[in-house]
Amino acid sequence: MALDKPALTAALTAAFEQGMADPDWSLNDAASAMADAIDAFVRTAEVSGVTTDVVDPADNPIGTGTQTGTVALT
Repeated sequence: MALDKPALTAALTAAFEQGMADPDWSLNDAASAMADAIDAFVRTAEVSGVTTDVVDPADNPIGTGTQTGTVALT
């Protein structure tokens, strides 16, 4: 699944609106709301097709490894 930028935008906008509407909204509240929005955004990412070199303890190439499935960043 692709990252959902519109959802991130909506979550950040909601946090900013809440901060503007609530006089008790602190800097920590704003930072926490933004961190939650970014965390949720990043966790929607999925990675596939990762290829890596396999090396022995002396750092000599001995092959490659490929991850062909899709995995979530959780």
